Amino acid sequence: MSSRIVDTAPSVPSPVPPPVSTGIVVLDGVGLGVDDVVRLADGAARPVPGTDAMKRVEEVWDVARRIAATGRVYGRSTGVGANRNEDVPTEAAADHGLRLLRSHAGAIGAELPARQVRAMLAVRANQLLAGGAGLRPGVVTALCEALENGAYPVVNEFGSVGTGDIAALAQVGLALAGEHEWIGAGEDRRSGSGSRSGSGSGAGSASGPGSGAGAGVRPGPAVGSG
Repeated sequence: MSSRIVDTAPSVPSPVPPPVSTGIVVLDGVGLGVDDVVRLADGAARPVPGTDAMKRVEEVWDVARRIAATGRVYGRSTGVGANRNEDVPTEAAADHGLRLLRSHAGAIGAELPARQVRAMLAVRANQLLAGGAGLRPGVVTALCEALENGAYPVVNEFGSVGTGDIAALAQVGLALAGEHEWIGAGEDRRSGSGSRSGSGSGAGSASGPGSGAGAGVRPGPAVGSG
């Protein structure tokens, strides 16, 4: 399934100048208008997570950890899909989320334009701020840092059949974990330090999210997600 959206942007990512923000867009996890998505995608505004929304993310992250520590949770303490009945061994639990990202990041085809990928980052950050995913707050912080500094991960056009965003979002997750390529302002390309395609400066480099709370974060799977 193609992840491409009909757009006037070229099919090959064009150089992205450093964003010149003229305002802010508050991401509240409730609604995000098309105009604000365009402003964030174009670097004309910087994203600011709403206080209440971040509080929801923190609370749900804490709940998710407590549930996973006491019970069987799909995708967190088990495999997914055909492996949903397979329990994850305790000694393998720490890297389970990273293994899921690696196994799902199978997108192929042309690289999507910067504008389209940045729009995806903005929408995803706002979705996570709804507070239902169970991901650590640093994932939201990292997505917002990327939007603010002009970086975006390499995302390929063709993903999975069914839930078509799985491969694209897995590529984003691997970029946040430092295992997938980022493109920064002026087409500065950097591979993650753990990238299978080569070594580089990692997600905390100049081309990826900054060295704050989100850099190098390893997002685990969302509770109840597929």
